[in-house]
Amino acid sequence: MPRVVFGKEVYTTLEEIVLPGHTALIIVDAQNDFCSPGGCVGQMPGSDMSLMKSFVEKTQILLDAARQARMMVLFTKATNYPGGAYKSPPDLARKTEYLRPDSPLICAYGSWGDGILTELSPRPGEIIISKHRHNSFMGTELDILLRSNGIKTVIVAGVTTERCVFATVTGAIAHDYYVVVPRDCVASQKLEMHKGALLVISGNLLKEGVTDSSQIIRVWQSTSRQ
Repeated sequence: MPRVVFGKEVYTTLEEIVLPGHTALIIVDAQNDFCSPGGCVGQMPGSDMSLMKSFVEKTQILLDAARQARMMVLFTKATNYPGGAYKSPPDLARKTEYLRPDSPLICAYGSWGDGILTELSPRPGEIIISKHRHNSFMGTELDILLRSNGIKTVIVAGVTTERCVFATVTGAIAHDYYVVVPRDCVASQKLEMHKGALLVISGNLLKEGVTDSSQIIRVWQSTSRQ
């Protein structure tokens, strides 16, 4: 049973938090430019794509389990329009440090790099949210979509751990959602950043807020048998 604090029901266990009826899976920016060796990020000097294969495999399993549990599934895409229409000067300054100074765009609208990985393709009826900043809640309809469907918990998977995953987790906390991050379903091209981001994320969530995807799936399967 949920704990009661100040007369309010509070979920504290993984079993309570990730119940399919009030949980949505958000897959952040699983796009070719971020996740494929031939994408923009994969071709940058120093990019380590070793985490991506396992990330895709584990996220496929989690996504299939969420669909079987008939949960809400959403995808975000970091979409950039020609001419840097959504790019502010500070954002351009950050991007030009590691992208081509004359064309600091990843996931250019309509390009192959902008597309979601084939292995994680959305199904008809699953929502894709285009975003223009790291935080998936900023300037998008994500919050109203979740609240309109009675969502209390978001499971945040995707890339990159230290950027858009971290920012989306922070945004979800600020919007008063329970948040769970499956550590094997997030990834980065920089292993040290990945590990550091998970450490910081875990310090902001409940004890089981950062967990293995298998533990989440176990709860869903147990619920379906009841």
